[in-house]
Amino acid sequence: MPTTYNDQFFVMDPGNPPAGGTALTKQNFDFIDQNDDGIIDTSNGDTFNGLTITRVWVGDTITVTMGGVNVTITGVTFYVSGGPAVFTPTDGTVLEDATFISSTFVNSSTQIPVGSFGPPCFTRGTLIATPDGDRLIEDLKPGDLVLTLDNGPQPLLLVSCKTFPATGRNAPVHIAKGALGNNADLLVSQQHRILIGDWRAELFFGVEQVLVAAKHMCNDDTIRICPGEDVEYFHLLFDQHQIVWAAGIPSESYFPGYAANQADQDTRAEIDRLFPDLAEKASDIWVTARPVARQFEAALLN
Repeated sequence: MPTTYNDQFFVMDPGNPPAGGTALTKQNFDFIDQNDDGIIDTSNGDTFNGLTITRVWVGDTITVTMGGVNVTITGVTFYVSGGPAVFTPTDGTVLEDATFISSTFVNSSTQIPVGSFGPPCFTRGTLIATPDGDRLIEDLKPGDLVLTLDNGPQPLLLVSCKTFPATGRNAPVHIAKGALGNNADLLVSQQHRILIGDWRAELFFGVEQVLVAAKHMCNDDTIRICPGEDVEYFHLLFDQHQIVWAAGIPSESYFPGYAANQADQDTRAEIDRLFPDLAEKASDIWVTARPVARQFEAALLN
């Protein structure tokens, strides 16, 4: 059945931009994944604010003055039938009313996963299993060894951190101690995926293990979204997608393929700059360690 999402937008088209100095007002609108396939595209009647989406321009950027500073935001622009174009970030930026400066735009319409609308990561205070015991994620640094499910101890290539207002799509999911077998409370972003490996994975997906986004396991009790003020999100990058232990349960490391899907050009550029040899390992680093459940599939697990 169709699934409705709500997100933040500027009503504007980076490909046909307004004049410099134009005021942009943050607005929230609904968009609908009509066939609930986890993809917003132009072939299945997906809609924005009740209008059919006709183009999906992934990778557009806008530069604006927001909060008193100039920022460049990477995102996606939707063209819709009978309405104006709209732009929303895919790089985690939380919009505020702003003043337009300039823009860039792509020339190829494509599609975008609904998982692009939020960062997949751990929060400060998460205990990560290492050969030397559990360590706080904020204490880890490149080169440190972390235990992985498939490949034993593996060195970290990159540890990155960014702070977001803990509201809307950036509000973390609280997984209470014991809810998924975790030995402590765990806070992760909504799109962070936990490994499920019990009878449900075999029954519903025909595989022994499947990755499920935290937001899709919310039950308004032991697993729930917890808005607040600010939250620090951490990425752990290896030379391939790994399953690590956080608070005693298996979940994913950072997957650069999410950045590629989200047109997070800054993240992709940083990975390419710091680790150019990863291009030779594309078959490893751009493949998830386990199948990923879509939202309507994840609902079967509850």
